[in-house]
Amino acid sequence: MLWQHSQLRLPKLTSDMRDIYLFQYSTWSHHSLGFYQDGLLTEYTYGDWQLFALNNRDISTAIKSMTFLTQGALGKKTIEWQPGQHLCTQFKNCQMIVPFSAPTRKVTHLKHTLDQAYQHAITSQVYNAHEDVYFVKYPVPYWLFHNCNHELVHWLEMLGCSISGRILFKPDLMTGMLPKLVNIP
Repeated sequence: MLWQHSQLRLPKLTSDMRDIYLFQYSTWSHHSLGFYQDGLLTEYTYGDWQLFALNNRDISTAIKSMTFLTQGALGKKTIEWQPGQHLCTQFKNCQMIVPFSAPTRKVTHLKHTLDQAYQHAITSQVYNAHEDVYFVKYPVPYWLFHNCNHELVHWLEMLGCSISGRILFKPDLMTGMLPKLVNIP
């Protein structure tokens, strides 16, 4: 099961659903989530503070972040956007973005949780110009067995998704998505 391909089962459709956006990046097969409201798309991402927020991409920082519990980082990027417009080109190293529907109350709750966590740590905010993303310190420690993939899976489960298979390294949630949905250009 640990090395089995990832499978992402989307929430069952109900009468009160809202779109959310799953991003996949070429950098480490990283994933994130986007929330759309009133002409703005806000992406939230998670990673190690040194690697993601401060852009320290040397080998010793990478080994440390995988071996020991390190400071987590919550990233946020907001752009003006309307459904139907190109999207992936506005995010560096973005490979694809797939919208899916989840229960409105769960989407609202997760976005509120992430907004609150971001605002609570706003004094630690830094801008990573290389990634074009703002980051704050996040209370969830980062390491090999709770990396960006694990936190994303936690967020997806909060939306009513179920995930199985490989999560630790290079999960391919887009290929394993059930039902299969179409990428936004």
